[in-house]
Amino acid sequence: MIRAALTEFATFLRNPRPKLASGLNADGAVARWLVLSVLQIVVLGLVVMPLILAWQKAFGLPSPNAFDGLSPLALWGGAVLLAPVLEELFFRGWMSGRPAALWLTLVVIAGLGLFAAFGRGNPLAAGAILLGTAIVAGAAWWRTRRDKQVSATFARAFPVLFYLVTVLFALMHVFNYPQVSAVVLPMVLPQFWSGLMLGYIRVRLGLLAAILAHVASNAVMLTAALATG
Repeated sequence: MIRAALTEFATFLRNPRPKLASGLNADGAVARWLVLSVLQIVVLGLVVMPLILAWQKAFGLPSPNAFDGLSPLALWGGAVLLAPVLEELFFRGWMSGRPAALWLTLVVIAGLGLFAAFGRGNPLAAGAILLGTAIVAGAAWWRTRRDKQVSATFARAFPVLFYLVTVLFALMHVFNYPQVSAVVLPMVLPQFWSGLMLGYIRVRLGLLAAILAHVASNAVMLTAALATG
């Protein structure tokens, strides 16, 4: 099981392709999830984190300040529960290729764009944008909910989309640092590695499996960070 799971993962990275996720109820799915989740956490903790800590020390970079001032309860709720769910829904929910997932992703992106342009500092506009986004998203899901066909265009574009979104997921975390510069970019290597693993888990085992793997990874890394100060 371990060797087969690792071989499949390496093959996927060479040529990412969408496929029908097995879900966690399939035979061997939980064991595969455990193998992949452990791999993600072990490589993250024993390889990636030491590398970026050495980089941080070499250039005198500050630690992330995204969660400064939060209580332990809020920190655990935000970093271990809320963030994995929202990030997996947004960054990897579309990877099934089903029309409903693609439409929901496009509607949410459009809603975020409208909010950034017109909603900030304007509660009335923000409320209207939120309501409109919810209505359009609901209508799009209702019309496409039974369509499970993955288009040939999506399948051809998937490798580029997969790596593009993985890079965007990593780069988003640059803003966890007080100052953004080129020297900070290697500090998001943990998120890039996690994006590769979580993307594969999502394609192979489903969105719930990716969320659970993300939760487990954040819980382990946050525990280690708190324990070491």
